[in-house]
Amino acid sequence: MLKPQERTVLVVIDAQRAFVDREGSLIRTFGIDDAQPGLATLNRLRGFIAEHRVNGPIIFVRSEYQPGQFTDGDLNHGMAHVCVPGMNVDCEWAPGLDVSRHDVVVTKHHADATESPDFRAPIDQVIQDGADRIVIVGFQFTTCVVASAVSTLEIVRARGVGVTVIGALTGSPGSRYLPQGSRV
Repeated sequence: MLKPQERTVLVVIDAQRAFVDREGSLIRTFGIDDAQPGLATLNRLRGFIAEHRVNGPIIFVRSEYQPGQFTDGDLNHGMAHVCVPGMNVDCEWAPGLDVSRHDVVVTKHHADATESPDFRAPIDQVIQDGADRIVIVGFQFTTCVVASAVSTLEIVRARGVGVTVIGALTGSPGSRYLPQGSRV
């Protein structure tokens, strides 16, 4: 899996109640079956974080969006308020997730975390501190995780840093989850 001599930094994308909680937008809108991959991932992710916390602070990325951002402005769709602050429980960390005061917490407003200077700054810092691998895990694989991983690789590759996505630690959305720009 990971080579012991590598200085690895863990990035956890969107481990929020929106995707893994019965009160979150995904389950409320599409039902528990669509969330099963994410629920299974959350259990594995909790253990992985506990095992790998010794490598130093973890970068946790959370989403805060605008109403209708992923539903073409349709505010009646169940996903219209996904991760909209103050609208529901979506923005809260997933139950049982261990976010330490020593970790770095970044808020993003787009599917791709690299669009946020608040994400790029700690990535630059960990590379300056000697990181040579960034491991990305979290939710949702087909949107936020993949967009962030591809863009992160684009900005760090020339600096000799690798990016790895651990598929077993990325919650895949159900068949009806709407990626940014999709129509309802």
